[in-house]
Amino acid sequence: MSFGKNILSSMIGTTIALLISGGILIVFFVMALAGGLASAFSDMESDFDTDTDIEPGTALHLTFSDPIVERGGGEAFTVNFADFSPEQTVGLNDLLADIHRASEDENIEGILLEVSGVSGYPSTLGEVRDALLNFKSSGKWIVAWSETQSQQAYWLTSVADEIYLHPEGLADVMGLNMETMYLTGLLEKLGVEIQVLRGPNNLYKSAVEPFTRKNMSDANRVQLRVLLESFWSQMRSDIAGSRNLPEHRIDEIANGMLLRSAEAGVELGLYDGLLYEDDLFDLLEEKGVAVDDDELELAGIHNYHNPNALEDMIAQAMTALEQAEGDESDDADDGEEGDDEVEPTHVAVVYAVGGIESGEGNEQTIGSARIARALREARKDPAVGAVVLRVNSPGGSALASDVIWRETVKLKAAGKPVVASMSDLAASGGYYISCAADQILCQPTTITGSIGVFGMLPNFHGLLEGHLGLRYDQVKLHDHADMFTGHTNLDPDEHEMMNGIISNIYDDFVSRVADGRGMSFGQVDELARGRVWTGEDALENGLVDGFGNLHDAIDAAAELAGIADYELLELPEIRDPFEVFIEDLTGVRQARVLQELVGLTDAELAPLEQVQEILNGDRFQSRMLLNFKVN
Repeated sequence: MSFGKNILSSMIGTTIALLISGGILIVFFVMALAGGLASAFSDMESDFDTDTDIEPGTALHLTFSDPIVERGGGEAFTVNFADFSPEQTVGLNDLLADIHRASEDENIEGILLEVSGVSGYPSTLGEVRDALLNFKSSGKWIVAWSETQSQQAYWLTSVADEIYLHPEGLADVMGLNMETMYLTGLLEKLGVEIQVLRGPNNLYKSAVEPFTRKNMSDANRVQLRVLLESFWSQMRSDIAGSRNLPEHRIDEIANGMLLRSAEAGVELGLYDGLLYEDDLFDLLEEKGVAVDDDELELAGIHNYHNPNALEDMIAQAMTALEQAEGDESDDADDGEEGDDEVEPTHVAVVYAVGGIESGEGNEQTIGSARIARALREARKDPAVGAVVLRVNSPGGSALASDVIWRETVKLKAAGKPVVASMSDLAASGGYYISCAADQILCQPTTITGSIGVFGMLPNFHGLLEGHLGLRYDQVKLHDHADMFTGHTNLDPDEHEMMNGIISNIYDDFVSRVADGRGMSFGQVDELARGRVWTGEDALENGLVDGFGNLHDAIDAAAELAGIADYELLELPEIRDPFEVFIEDLTGVRQARVLQELVGLTDAELAPLEQVQEILNGDRFQSRMLLNFKVN
């Protein structure tokens, strides 16, 4: 089977990647450093201005043009390999902390939101919006202005005291739509047949549908509609509340396509007026923003978070080059049990982000070994009194999920409270690793549940013989020795056996949830079967304990541990960004190259990447469908 899987995976990989010579990239890296690294960043937004002081009368300028990730600091310096331009991300943890800090900063007059488009799930954007609301409660102002706005951007900026649009600008309030790409027709053309195993109880486990159907099942349509209704309910309520409009009016605007011009936006009450950029500058100056050399004092989020970012980046580069001559660091030792006399003063936050797989993983992937080691480190550290497991995951390997779950159980047995903090996604394996926590907090729009298991066994006979002219013959001593070759379909006995294994894994999953949530097996089974729930529904049915963001979870963990004045310890330790960069040079970030060349979006690449993940993943997986796009 591995040969057929490799062929299909390679074909998909060819579609989403172009290989670039590592040697050429290394030459570029050295030239960039030697020829003046600062010049490579000269075209970036003002966040990298080397005038590092935040002067009195400054406005925090938020554009949300960089992707928001769970944790900042992992990649201070990244490069888009298509055109060698610098890239950045913003850590949600840093962003929320910086907005709060700005509310108390005497040098910050207010916030300018200039948001045309913003990507992210409603739960992440909801946390940002809540942080902006808290900023307003300090008495400082928020002004929003943009030339154009997507619907999500408008939802986020509707929190502002005043919202303005360019006189010739356009905005989008059209309601929500969710679409899924189905790959069955592609697989048929390739001659690949997918055998799906999901046990008798996984009616809603829709992650397999794009590989077996050409449209949505009724069960999947029901659960996705519930998700959309929850998302829209939150967005509509927030917009209506901020703009003093009845909620039904937002639906009328969407259904009637009433927002057809900038002037219409003002007439509908969505905007306070129309301003050119120079008019906006005059307005901000009236609000107390200082002017220096005819330029407003604006601080981008990167510059506000670390005014010395450019200097730090160059210093990191030089240090990395100096150490590149062969210095090798040993893996961190788990160590012995610490001194029991040490007073626990720390709350450890363990970030579990991405699909779940066995092995080490990275900042975008939950490797069971890496995350389990981080939890174990927190358990053995006498200075750590409680742990927050921050989860943003659609799931993945059932085995890897169980490895991480075991460490959460051992933490509790050691007397250290565990609070699960759910971000955008904590579904399937993401819920598995959360379910043993003493307390589970989420956002109303968090996607969770999806308690179920599936297996997929591809049959590559049609691809190998029909398209490539490859045939196999064999000699076998036992009836089922060729079961996993990938050249034939399962026979009835094999199918029954595999479904039995999946049923056992499913029962274990349900039992883990029942034990963690204090429910009976039957109660969890009714909520499981692969069904996806919103955070709001999960609170009603007992799968979570309440709503709260990451900081709420940290406070809850500290309270459970009886720590009045805590310090934070973030785990796993972030890898040196230049080590990652060097690996990228030689290993190549393949997908980004083709994206830039042909204009593919992340959403268009995601279905093909998910095929690769499933093909290369464990045989049995607890994963929810991520192959959907919400408009």
